[in-house]
Amino acid sequence: MQRITAKTIDNAPEASKPVMEKIKGKFGKVPNIFATLGTSPAALKALMGIFGALEEGTLTGKPHEAIALRVGELNGCKYCTAAHTAKAKMAGATPEEAVDFRKGKSSDAKIQSLIKLAEKLNEKRGNLSDGELAAARGAGLTDAEILETLAIVICNVYTNAINALVKTEVDFPKIPELE
Repeated sequence: MQRITAKTIDNAPEASKPVMEKIKGKFGKVPNIFATLGTSPAALKALMGIFGALEEGTLTGKPHEAIALRVGELNGCKYCTAAHTAKAKMAGATPEEAVDFRKGKSSDAKIQSLIKLAEKLNEKRGNLSDGELAAARGAGLTDAEILETLAIVICNVYTNAINALVKTEVDFPKIPELE
């Protein structure tokens, strides 16, 4: 059972309402994570701010969703893995690719490098050794992509933690359990 009640646009604080309306326009509904964050306009705006900035980055679409899926899986977030599976499919990933991303695999060398970097950043909270940073660069990642990967990881750690705290009810299509 969800531990913090999701808000509707009608009963949310005034400062959350325009943000929630914008989310509804994008998704056709206000997904539960955003409806719950609507309780705190500051928390909702913080998440939407980083989402907005990342949408203007270079790691959008499948690369972004691959990172999000791997971080969500590593952190045991059922809500995020369901949400990002849906977003990965919208970005052109096959259902099999979405499962592979959750497992930390991709047949695309660039996405594989991003996933491996994201795993290290998530595990070490950014404290990479000189060798690990050199390995990311050696795999062809630019410094901008490395920093953007960190931002995607941090954003997903935030959403993973929200869902762990709240026990957010999953309102995205069910996804398969990993073997």
